[in-house]
Order: sequence, then structure tokens, then C-alpha cells
Amino acid sequence: MDKNSIENSFEKKIQKRFLDLVENQKEKKASNAFGIYQKLVFYRYEEIIKNTFLEYCKIVSDEKLNETIYEFIKNPPQTPFVWKIAKDYMKFVKKNEYFNKKKFLYEVLYFDWVELELIMKEYKIPQEDSFSWDNKYILNDNSKVKKFKYNIILGEYTKKRENFVLIYYDFNENEVFYREINELIFLILKSINDNKNISKTLKSLCKKYELNHKEAKEFLTSTFTELLNLKVIVKV
Repeated sequence: MDKNSIENSFEKKIQKRFLDLVENQKEKKASNAFGIYQKLVFYRYEEIIKNTFLEYCKIVSDEKLNETIYEFIKNPPQTPFVWKIAKDYMKFVKKNEYFNKKKFLYEVLYFDWVELELIMKEYKIPQEDSFSWDNKYILNDNSKVKKFKYNIILGEYTKKRENFVLIYYDFNENEVFYREINELIFLILKSINDNKNISKTLKSLCKKYELNHKEAKEFLTSTFTELLNLKVIVKV
């Protein structure tokens, strides 16, 4: 899935919907142009949302989905980019607390959205390098870390389970991957852009959580070497 195919897929489906509506207008004289336009706008947003939020749309009822879309388009987003509409919808749903009795749906929305966000970004692939604790690093644009309250990766929504996830776009596979990580790696990656010296960050975390710094360093060296090779972190 790339930018052009996403945009073209949306537009082709929208055009088909429009032609279907025009055909229905010929058969149903009681219909009016405004009704067609209103439906056309709804279908445009519906296609975008259904193509972006695949897991979310499997869970939420059609009735609730339609309700949120109709409310959303009362104040439509101003972005000229079709794919960014999905992010505005995600923010709208959370802001208006549509699923406060099923809060895991907010995490499912993010889970679906972040894949599209990482795919649609423009990237400069960093040069190859070797990992060293003496170097300074930042989290690359192709990567995000997220703390979930539910096991979203495995689709287990009935019970809360705190888990830490690394989400990254793989340049070799041209695909977005979701990978559960331990809390220590999460905290390092979460703060890496603020304190680029990850060696000092690790030392501070080890002191805070009473961990053996030398053992932690040895244990994490292979992990951060892999993350550097995946371009998840980049040298600065």
C-alpha cells in the first residue's frame, strides 16, 4: 500500500458511489439533488474511515459508525489530504467520548491510524552505522512507541493488560510492524529525543528502578544494535 494507491482507491470508490446515486436519482423521482449531495459526502467519509480503521470497523456497530460519521461531517476537516481526514475522525471520536464505556476502541483507532501515518510519511533513509553506547541517538521518523492499556496486538479487549509497543515502518519490507517491548526499552525510546545520550538515560533508569547497570547494558546492546539496523534509531 502506497500513497498513490490509497488516494486512487478512495477516489475510484467515491466516483462509483456518485454514479450509483445518479442512477438511483433517475429511478426515484422523489429524490432531490441535495439528498444526493448529502449522501455523496457521507459515502466519501465512510470509505475513508472504513479503509483506514479496519479493526475498529470490525468491532463497532454499523449504527454507531454511521452516527459518528454523520456528526463528524457536520464540521468537516479542512485538510486537503484525504488520508489525513482519518486522523481528524479519530480525534473527534475521542474528544466527544463516544466510547467511554468501551475505551479500548480509542486504542484500536490509534492502532489502525498509526500504520497509515507511517506509510504516508516522506523519508530520508539514514546511512548505515554501528551501534555504540558512546554515540547520541534519536528516534527516527519511521517509528513510534506507545503504551497500551489493552492487548491491542492480539485483539484481547475484555481485560486490561498494560503493554509497551514499538511501531515502525520497515524500509526493506515496505511494511509497518508492531512489536511488544519491555518497559525499560520503552522508557529509553520514549525519552531518547529529549536526552540523546542513551547511556546516561539507561544509567538513570537503572538507578531509579534499582537495576544492575552493567548487566542491563550488556543485555540491551544487541537490541539497540538491531533497532539501529532497522533505522528505528539514528545517530545524531
